Amino acid sequence: MNRALPSILAAAILLPVIQACSDMADSVYRNGRIYTVDDSRPWAQALAVEGERLVFVGGDESVEKYIGPGTEVIDLDGRMVMPGIHDAHTHLLWAGLQLNYGCQFSQELSLEEMLTALQDCAAGRAKDQWLVAGLFSYDQFPEGKPHRSHLDEVFPDTPVFLRERTFHHALANTRALEIAGIDENTKAPYGGSLPRDETGRLSGELVETATELVEPYLPTTPADLNLSALRWAVGINNQYGITSVQEASAHLPTLQTLAAFEAEGGLSLHVAAHLIWGSPQFGGMDNDGLEQLIEQRGNYASDHVDVDFIKIWVDGSPTPPYFTQADVLPDGAIEFDRVLFPADVLNDAVIRFDRMGLKIKLHVAGDGSARAALDAVEAARNANPGSSVRHELGHTNLVTPADMPRFAELGVIAEMSPSVWHLYGRLLGDPPRDAWEFGTLHEHGAMLTIGTDWVVTPTPNLFPALEGMLDRGDESIDLPAALRAMTFNGAYAVGRETVSGSLEQGKSADFIVLDRNLFDIPVPEISETRVLRTVFEGSTVYTAANSD
Repeated sequence: MNRALPSILAAAILLPVIQACSDMADSVYRNGRIYTVDDSRPWAQALAVEGERLVFVGGDESVEKYIGPGTEVIDLDGRMVMPGIHDAHTHLLWAGLQLNYGCQFSQELSLEEMLTALQDCAAGRAKDQWLVAGLFSYDQFPEGKPHRSHLDEVFPDTPVFLRERTFHHALANTRALEIAGIDENTKAPYGGSLPRDETGRLSGELVETATELVEPYLPTTPADLNLSALRWAVGINNQYGITSVQEASAHLPTLQTLAAFEAEGGLSLHVAAHLIWGSPQFGGMDNDGLEQLIEQRGNYASDHVDVDFIKIWVDGSPTPPYFTQADVLPDGAIEFDRVLFPADVLNDAVIRFDRMGLKIKLHVAGDGSARAALDAVEAARNANPGSSVRHELGHTNLVTPADMPRFAELGVIAEMSPSVWHLYGRLLGDPPRDAWEFGTLHEHGAMLTIGTDWVVTPTPNLFPALEGMLDRGDESIDLPAALRAMTFNGAYAVGRETVSGSLEQGKSADFIVLDRNLFDIPVPEISETRVLRTVFEGSTVYTAANSD
């Protein structure tokens, strides 16, 4: 008798069992209304997750074969599921520090109430210790004119630095100006200004790049506080269903803190970190330092942090009272005295980074800066004909009709900021004109993404923005297009469309469960949507209280 025969027979008997077990999923979600953002299968009932990946997307009956003794089975009870949200424009560390640890006050406060809030923040501190706070609105000051004297009356010996609500401007008191060496003879850097009052004295306002004069003197935040702030910020993002972001201001502390959090194993979203070029105002170091950081960016790359991205501010902010955006003039020329770089410098930078394969987000507030940015990308397309690097315009507030088709022609993504409507309304600039023309850009074939610009907004909740895109009159887009803008298009913008952005077999198991079906409710109710569960790479990273 062949003694090997029993073993062979046993193996033959066990093989189907072993194969069946290998098909078992770690978790199965069934009985849902799953919107996949996959054109070949827009809707499904069930998902199966093995490790970090989706191994099945389909019907309830077909998912049964993935359920084994160790499979966690979640009954969705008919709730809507969709891919995790991509926030195309956020400032994680700034938000975490300002909103959770910084000295903050409501923009609804009167000047007197604001000063009282600042005194509360300063209580127990040494008089010579910096007080950094915000975010103020010009409306909080008499006639909309901030002045250092308002701070000097309460803080004659304490240096005070108040950030304005867009983060583009600031107000410093006299002691802060003295420490920074700013006096009546100081000239503002290119792109900034030091406003004066009616007597000709410095008001203490620092407009745009003028903030660079004081920023180096501000206290640095300890690494442990940065890490706590980032943990909080990531948790808040997960709460609102966000599983991937574009960090739009990745300065050195942001990169260091992301690396530390990744080392802990707690980074529960994917980050495309845009390193700052040409802007000490936001980069926290001079231009040579920013260039060196870009060269050394690989030191901060990891599984969840991609560093092959650049951020360039082309102009300022389209808000009163200074309106530092660059517009297109009546004769069609770009208002280059408000563009932060000469055209050749901007074009050369975009050509260089494009040749390096780095994706660029160009901050544009006015239609002139949008045109300058598109011109720069066009120069890069001509200089690097083999390149297909995906660049994008950040905010895309205002675009001339002539420039609408250029997004699709040049392969430029239009990242838009409907979340800030609650701050500025739907009109921007001076004179005011329609902003965020979703419908027209969409009709011209532009790929749209949306971002919160958190910390400018109070939360990174994109559902009010989603509602706004559907309720924009002639500039509205439909719900499938809007959902695509906040999921798949975001993944495409950062080069991750093959692994995320839609719910398909083999892709990352990044999805969220909602408290309502967005397709079954009136548009005015979309902004009230709550996320009940957020799943990132197969693991639940957020569950709402009372979600059953």
